[in-house]
Amino acid sequence: MPSRSPLAPLTVSLALLLTACGGDAKKTDAKADVKVDVKAATPPEDVKHDPGTSLDKAVTAIDLAGPVPPEASAVFFAVDGALIPLACYLADKKKLAGGKDCLKVVKQGDEVYLKSNSAENLDKIGAPKAALCEVGGGGTPTSLSVPAVDAGAPFDYAVAPKSLARQVVLMPEDSWGEKKPNLAAEDLAALTLLAKVEGELSTRQLASQDLDGDGAADKIASIYQVNPKDSERFSFSGVFVQFASAPGTWTLVESNKNDTLTYTVRAALDLDGDRNHELWINSVSTDGAGGDRIYQVTKTGATGLGKWSCGG
Repeated sequence: MPSRSPLAPLTVSLALLLTACGGDAKKTDAKADVKVDVKAATPPEDVKHDPGTSLDKAVTAIDLAGPVPPEASAVFFAVDGALIPLACYLADKKKLAGGKDCLKVVKQGDEVYLKSNSAENLDKIGAPKAALCEVGGGGTPTSLSVPAVDAGAPFDYAVAPKSLARQVVLMPEDSWGEKKPNLAAEDLAALTLLAKVEGELSTRQLASQDLDGDGAADKIASIYQVNPKDSERFSFSGVFVQFASAPGTWTLVESNKNDTLTYTVRAALDLDGDRNHELWINSVSTDGAGGDRIYQVTKTGATGLGKWSCGG
């Protein structure tokens, strides 16, 4: 019986495999040699993006190093189409001041820091300019222009020098928005007695912030009551503070009766470096008008610095 090579089955199997695959194993499909050169599509140019007015730089944290009161003078501005000087610290006189007295702290070309809850920017002080609420009022403007604001960028406040921003704390928007907390029943009862009104008070704002530098959070409350005889007016509207070191005691900061204004505390700031924070309060009327003012607050009372901006 003739002997059979042990490689015969492997040879036959390999031949069958090559036949099934189309014949000669060395042949290749012409399509396999085609190289597709895929280039990334160039995005269309954003013709609406103006580098001169964009807030791209605002997403980068700004170095706020530098002297602060009482070692240096400083000014705090509200922003309404221009920089409105609300209050300042005068280092040479070692005192706080308000309004147009603060214009001496800065000059055209000085650096200014602008801030909102979502952006920050450095810019240069420009020429005097009427704020939006001052347009048509006549007289010499007591507010200041700045290129970023002139271009329409939205900011809440500005400070000079920039280092003062380290001592400013913006109140969270949810302290007065739809998700704001409500005052406890005992606090509402106490404030109702202080407001000397009948019926229930409503909470416009409730916030917590250490105002006197003792490390404990103090309560800040803005309350109001709509006039039952005139829905455009409020029987009472006001801002109170309760210091953690004086539980149960509320200090009145600002209020009005039978008026159209309600109040929102926008920020706490240590403007003179004494570790006690002043309050930046914004007023708004039922007709949309309003203004801003800075208040010094202690356990015994509150004092406004300068007058309300915009006649608020």
